Amino acid sequence: MNLKRAIGILAMTGISVSHCYANESANTCIIGTPKSSQSYNAVKWYRDSAERTALYRQTYTIGLEKVSAMVQKNKLQNNKWGVILDIDETVLDNSLYEKDHVDNCSNYNPKTMYPFMEKKVSIATPGSVKFTCSVQKMGGKVVLVTNRDGTFDDKIQQATIDNLKSEGLCFDNVVFANGDKDHNKTPRFEAVAAGNYTGIVAQKNNLPGFKVIAYFGDNIQDFPNSKQSDISQLSPDDKYFDKLGQEYFSIPNPTYGSWERNDFK
Repeated sequence: MNLKRAIGILAMTGISVSHCYANESANTCIIGTPKSSQSYNAVKWYRDSAERTALYRQTYTIGLEKVSAMVQKNKLQNNKWGVILDIDETVLDNSLYEKDHVDNCSNYNPKTMYPFMEKKVSIATPGSVKFTCSVQKMGGKVVLVTNRDGTFDDKIQQATIDNLKSEGLCFDNVVFANGDKDHNKTPRFEAVAAGNYTGIVAQKNNLPGFKVIAYFGDNIQDFPNSKQSDISQLSPDDKYFDKLGQEYFSIPNPTYGSWERNDFK
């Protein structure tokens, strides 16, 4: 039976083609037929589900309560503490870019992703504006640490900052990746805490250091010293996960991430 006929039979039985062909070739996707894309369900969930909005709001609500409690308990002084957040799919929603790939049977490519980012059309994620602005009002610093390559071209840094501001997000600094191979955020986290931006690509290179009391991200690698290959192998009862909901706050993202390289078990 040829692949085209097999897909037709599966469609008639109501079985998702994307679930049956995890490694399907590009020609199984039909331009203008979103459901034929193996990314359809993930992108649809991210853009259209009530659960996605609920989880963002839940994460930021709990996060703000925990941050407030830590500040009060430890009597932290204004401007001496703060939080670090990722940008993409943490405070800004780029799913319009993903939807275009589903519609057009295309794949992620930096040559198309960065021009999309430079259009400054990404919207704030649910709860992120209230959270970031509340932290600042409480006397804390908000630093956004992203793996957007700050050296990609001469537009990406300012476009990112403009997009964040236009969406009403509150922040004190934006720290970018220094090249397309700079994926490890831990040295940048340490730079923020120390106030030492030597070799770091950032909006501001003179922001004083502060005590970082919480991290927010949609990727396990948005947390210090956390590698997907290591954390994914831990028992669910491992003490690492005790930090989740206390100082690490994880947001779900089924559309892409370091998890894609994990073995399918």
